[in-house]
Amino acid sequence: MSEEELSQLSLILLNEAHTIKPFDCEDIDLNEFLFEKAKLYKQEFLATTFILENDKQTVAYYSIFNDSLKVEEEGFASKSAFKRFLKDLVSHPKRHLKSFPALKIGRLGIDKNFKGKGLGKLIVNNIINDTLELNEKQACKLITVDAYNQSLHFYERLNFEYLTENDKNEETRQMYLDLTSLTIAQL
Repeated sequence: MSEEELSQLSLILLNEAHTIKPFDCEDIDLNEFLFEKAKLYKQEFLATTFILENDKQTVAYYSIFNDSLKVEEEGFASKSAFKRFLKDLVSHPKRHLKSFPALKIGRLGIDKNFKGKGLGKLIVNNIINDTLELNEKQACKLITVDAYNQSLHFYERLNFEYLTENDKNEETRQMYLDLTSLTIAQL
C-alpha cells in the first residue's frame, strides 16, 4: 500500500455506536463475526475488535482477547519433546510451568479489494507492538492464533510456530509467537 493510501486509513476501536462500513473478505465466518457478533463480544468482554477503515469502507479488522496457553505432555510426540518445548519457552523449566499468559488473535480479516497489500503484516506487527507495550504492566508471553489452513504460510512468515503436529489435518492449527525473543532482540 502506498503512503498516501495508508494515511487515509483510520484505526478505530469498535464500540456500540460505530457504524460498520461495507466489508467482504470472502470468508462467511469472518464477515459474519464483524457484522453480527463483534459488538456483542465487546459488550460481554469476550473480545475487543479494531477496525481499519477509509472514508468509504472497512478495509480490515481484527479481534483480540486474553488467552492462556495450556501445554500438556499429551500434545507432544514424546516426553523429551515436551521438555524441550518447555525449555525453549522458559529459562526455569524446573518450575513446571504448563500454562503461559497469552493474547489471542481471534479474528483477522482483510477486505478482498485490499488483500496482498501488506495490511495483514502491518496489523500483526501492530498487535505485537501493543502487546510488548502492555507487558510493562501485565505479563504476556505469547501471541496465539488458531490459524485457518489458508493462513498458515502468512503466520509462518511472521515467525509463528506450530504448537503441535496433532492438528496437522484439522481446519485450523494452533500457532504461537514467543514475545521473549522479540523483547530480547530489542534490548
